[in-house]
Amino acid sequence: MSGTAEPISAFAAYNSGKQSKRFQKLAKKGNSLNKTIGGKIKKKTVGRAPIPVYSQKKNEASDRKQKAKGVKAKPLKKNNKTNKRVNLKPHIEEYKEGSSMSTGSRLNKLKQKKKLKSFLKQFEQEEKDDLEEGYNEEYTWVQNVSLSKDEQEITVLLPGDNLTGKQIATSVSKVALTNGATKDKSLKSKEVSKSAVRKSPASAKSKKKTVSNVSDAIPTITKTTNVKFEPLSSKTNVIRMNSITEGKRTFEWLLNPVKVEDFFAKYWESKSCFIKRRQSNYFSHLISFEAIDQMLLQNHLEFTKNVDVTSYKNGERETLNPEGRALPPTIWEHYDQGCSIRLLNPQAFLPNLYTLNSTLQEYFHCLVGANAYLTPPNSQGFAPHYDDIEAFVLQIEGRKRWKLYKPRQPEEILPRFSSRNFSQEEIGKPLFEEVLQPGDILYFPRGIIHQAKTEPGYHSLHLTLSVYQKQSYADLLEKMVPLMLEKAINDNLDLRRGLPLQCWHLAGIAHSSHGSKERTSLEKKIKQLLNKCMNSVDLTDVMDSAFDQLAKKYHREALPPEILETEKLRTVYGSRSRTNEHGECLCDYEIEERTNVRLLRANILRLVEEEGKMRIYYYADNSKLFCEYEPTFIEIKDTQAASVEVLIKSYPEYVSVSQLPMKQTEEKIDLTQALWERGLLMFEKPFN
Repeated sequence: MSGTAEPISAFAAYNSGKQSKRFQKLAKKGNSLNKTIGGKIKKKTVGRAPIPVYSQKKNEASDRKQKAKGVKAKPLKKNNKTNKRVNLKPHIEEYKEGSSMSTGSRLNKLKQKKKLKSFLKQFEQEEKDDLEEGYNEEYTWVQNVSLSKDEQEITVLLPGDNLTGKQIATSVSKVALTNGATKDKSLKSKEVSKSAVRKSPASAKSKKKTVSNVSDAIPTITKTTNVKFEPLSSKTNVIRMNSITEGKRTFEWLLNPVKVEDFFAKYWESKSCFIKRRQSNYFSHLISFEAIDQMLLQNHLEFTKNVDVTSYKNGERETLNPEGRALPPTIWEHYDQGCSIRLLNPQAFLPNLYTLNSTLQEYFHCLVGANAYLTPPNSQGFAPHYDDIEAFVLQIEGRKRWKLYKPRQPEEILPRFSSRNFSQEEIGKPLFEEVLQPGDILYFPRGIIHQAKTEPGYHSLHLTLSVYQKQSYADLLEKMVPLMLEKAINDNLDLRRGLPLQCWHLAGIAHSSHGSKERTSLEKKIKQLLNKCMNSVDLTDVMDSAFDQLAKKYHREALPPEILETEKLRTVYGSRSRTNEHGECLCDYEIEERTNVRLLRANILRLVEEEGKMRIYYYADNSKLFCEYEPTFIEIKDTQAASVEVLIKSYPEYVSVSQLPMKQTEEKIDLTQALWERGLLMFEKPFN
């Protein structure tokens, strides 16, 4: 993004390279951005009163009115739903002169003024309606009614502009068939649960035909809705933006047009969601074939650490990694031989992907990882398997056929660890099969067995975003139970008593069939002690400590925050020091009692009590490479913990240094300076 213009928000950074000049140009002309879709500008509004773009019918009606008054009307431009603007100046001058658009001498100045005001108001409303229509994009939601409620999958179609009813019906038919609805395209309309299809204005002419085609093709429920996005954060609001809110809006862009609330209610951790778009460049700014080539040249990537070469042929999965640095000639030689290329953590080298993941991690409060997969035509790089993460597959280039299979056993539903490679005979028939094309996205929960293969004549480049690894109740209890036991042991004498001497001959694998009264008595005693552990511990204290320990994992794995230009003016990342004539170091910032500060991000730090000390864990100093450094923390005094708590709870609002709950002003300034100099705080106003 250009240094002369402040970034609008973290969400806008996706298209920073493409859109920054347009943002600056619009700002100079006095334009404003009302709405965006997918981070791209769809329409522009003008600061002064705009002229509407009339339809042909409205033009004719206007001409008839003018002819009735004996005035030759000046024709307006026809509406072709373009972004062209009509110059308003000649029309205003005509009103002032009392010429063709006015009624000349028959209107006095008061009437002319009133008519001009009405004229401009009407034009402004017409333009507003036209823009609103441009920002609302339709999608078709197709759900297979032949499956049970628990087995249903979703496909969302984003039709192109002015699709005919026949084209929409064809798309609906194709998607429902791939979801396993039926192969019979001649089902009767009475088999359809709901046959009414509401058409968009663009295809209203073919309404009857569409209803008939969809009803006759397959049993589906089809409906259309409007998709709206809120405006991006303005320049003045960047310093007040909430990183969790920005992360949610980024997730909305990823799922567009499926609402985030609907996604979590219907699909999260339960079933797959496939969103099919007709916008091939939706994800193209994240990565490309050419970007991979440059990434390999400009950075030191190594096989196994950063790059894997894989193949899957005749049911055998192989890793063919050479040793040393991964340079393009070696990579492309393996690629030409039919091998897949997997890039591990490419967000460390690709700025737009880093922006995406670092923004999303604030919303999910966990590492948002990414792997890129480049596969030659008619090839497969991996055997069927399931993973321990929630997966979002973003198709960037080419085509790839995905097959999803249900878990084989109940214990494989939402597993905590990834599986081994399966044979084709072990997984059965797929529940889902579809070809992903550029712009499409596929979500499936952990535990869903999957495999993918490129189509003949098409290579494939896709990203897999991974979230929520080791983020379950089981992971929390693994942290919680040892804490409960430790506290119970300290509080309960019976837990510290010695085991009975004969117990070694009553329990153990060799004595598991022992049915004596002594063994039964031993089992009863152990159950009583377990109940004491549960009942004697304050669950609240233990739960808080367990959550803090689990949160430390996030601060170890998270990407460092992306610092926006506006934030640099308020954080240590924009600070510059110099020396005076005596060689003394002079800083360009000063923290006073009246200075207002807040956390840089909602989750930038975590206050943890461990080993009898208060510590602040943070991820600001993390590497972009996964867990390259050890966890970072600072120790603070017990009397300073309350001030850190105030900073955490007040986010995203600013707090004056004087408001921190400590007695001495010097203490308040020292704590604030320590946190600010580590990149954890930002000022409300630029320090220089």
